[in-house]
Amino acid sequence: MISGAQQTSTGALAHNDTGQTVPRSGGFLRRLVILFLACLLILLDAFWVIRAERITGGPYFSTISLFANVLFILTGVTILNALVRKVAPRTALSQGELMLIYAMLAVGGAFAGQDMGSALVPLISHAATYSGPENGWADRFGQYLPKLWTISDKKALKSFYDGHSTLYTPEHLALWATPAIAWCFFIAILFWTMMCLNVLVRRGWQERERLPFPVVELPIQMTEDSGALWKKPLFWVGFCLVAAIEVLNGLHSLYPALPEINLQHYEIQNQGIFTQWPYNAVGFTCYSFYPFAIGLGYLLPLDLIFSCWFFYLFWKAQLIISRAASWDTTPDFPFVREQAFGGYLAILVFMFWNGRQYFQEMFKRIFGEPSELDDTNEGLTYRQAMGGALVGFTILAVFFVWAGMRPSTAALAFLIYFALALAVARLRAELGPPVHDLHFSGPDHMLPRMFGTTALGAQDLTLLSFFYWFNRAYRAHPMPHGVEGLKAASDTDVTQKGMFWALILAGVFSGIAVFWAYLHQAYILGAASQMQWGRGFGDETYNRLNGWLQTPQPPNLQANIAALGGFVFCSLLMIARIRFAGFPFHPIGYAISGSWSMNLVWMPLFFAWVIKGLLLRYGGVRLYRQALPFFLGLILGQFLVGPFWHLIGLLLDTRPYSFWGG
Repeated sequence: MISGAQQTSTGALAHNDTGQTVPRSGGFLRRLVILFLACLLILLDAFWVIRAERITGGPYFSTISLFANVLFILTGVTILNALVRKVAPRTALSQGELMLIYAMLAVGGAFAGQDMGSALVPLISHAATYSGPENGWADRFGQYLPKLWTISDKKALKSFYDGHSTLYTPEHLALWATPAIAWCFFIAILFWTMMCLNVLVRRGWQERERLPFPVVELPIQMTEDSGALWKKPLFWVGFCLVAAIEVLNGLHSLYPALPEINLQHYEIQNQGIFTQWPYNAVGFTCYSFYPFAIGLGYLLPLDLIFSCWFFYLFWKAQLIISRAASWDTTPDFPFVREQAFGGYLAILVFMFWNGRQYFQEMFKRIFGEPSELDDTNEGLTYRQAMGGALVGFTILAVFFVWAGMRPSTAALAFLIYFALALAVARLRAELGPPVHDLHFSGPDHMLPRMFGTTALGAQDLTLLSFFYWFNRAYRAHPMPHGVEGLKAASDTDVTQKGMFWALILAGVFSGIAVFWAYLHQAYILGAASQMQWGRGFGDETYNRLNGWLQTPQPPNLQANIAALGGFVFCSLLMIARIRFAGFPFHPIGYAISGSWSMNLVWMPLFFAWVIKGLLLRYGGVRLYRQALPFFLGLILGQFLVGPFWHLIGLLLDTRPYSFWGG
């Protein structure tokens, strides 16, 4: 690992075309320009993400672990930087500076994604739908909607929903100012708390447990000063193979007479497969050939790839058996989400158990006792990070308590949220699966299941509904991108402190970028006319709340047992992996494979398992490493050409080609 002193020294040097070392132009102005560039890109990227996911019907950038849009922008910046290096090597960005921009962009892209900021704005605006007496909803929960968080004036929102207007009028800006400021403050504190937790765990994961952080592997290789990845023939073979197919598919979207090679997902029931009872219980099930998923799968351990597709079929088998036995007459049986929730908690418990020696030393450092850990080069000292996390947690809880939520409910809800956030960050650091969504499994879903809606009461349920926008799913989650940024800093020429504060800036600025990008486009196009799900996330939230209040439910014993069963089963898998060498089932595969997104990638992961297994069996680790550039080329080929076609579609004012999710 590069120490803080080494990082500073390395970051002050650059190389010209002849390989000579020259000093970089540095200082405060350089850092300011880099941060300004990153914030500008965050703003443009937020516009792009919302345009793609909310208006053009894909590609859904934020639903993949490695954001294609961010990789596309990083590639462009890297190419421009290579040109700058030829003419002004002192001005060119170092690898660490490129990775700093990448990490800031990834955080911004996460907040702009459809499971974060894109779900927040409809939640704020849609409260006005229920302000009238027509359906009685206002009587049920209207009085509990915080006025500073939402907008309740229907007439004032007419231009927002209809479009053909502009955000930039005094009336529209004043309408959104208060809720935007309140939620931007919340976003800043939320990400601050995440980053404090990241500081506490990063070193143990990276240095003690030597986790590989596979999601950030490709960006690091792309930005190496030597450009080694770009010089490997196998990389270009994989890149050109996929790029050629995507070029053809993009042309087909513009000129349908041209042929296509469709790599996207097909729903099997639309093909007449599994349409008869009881097999029709499988629901939404696909087969697909996404090259990037094969490439990302190749980076995963063999047992995890196997477990992803195996447990995906395991969940489908549960659904079929439940229908055949008529157990599915119980709503939501066999409670796949709850079982997965228990699995995530088991992952978290074993994370603390495996790292117990590191955490013991960390707490010694926090309490001022002699410790072998030195935190002087971390983003914050461990004492500052622990204090910062506790202060952040308290402010977040008070944010909801101030609106009327009981302190016990607020504390428990955020405790569950950060437990799941840590589990997501951990599984990405250890194994880096291409998707991880955990739909409808956050505290806003689990607390009513655990305690019943009657015990929580109308006010707590109403305020708990405002967890929906950052708990609908855990796909575009900022926390893992934060810890991956800290890991990248340790591998390059950026200090931990520099990366930490740059990411904090990204988190603060991301809230502003999301509100601007969403509202700017909504007032032009209309949130209810040309924006997909411009009302949908609000409908989901408030319909669920109305159901809770209209039909009170006791604690769901079966769901709670399922969550406990998932915890126990995942724990047994953990223990079996420790006790038995070569045990093929990975607990993380169990936890993530019940997700919606796994429908889209289970088959590419199966292909990756077969290919990687054969290479390791007949060529060993050496052949695996030699073939790695080819699979990185598969990822980048699709992640560069796919977003390129989306931009072309926007320029031509036509529905763009979507390489993923649409």
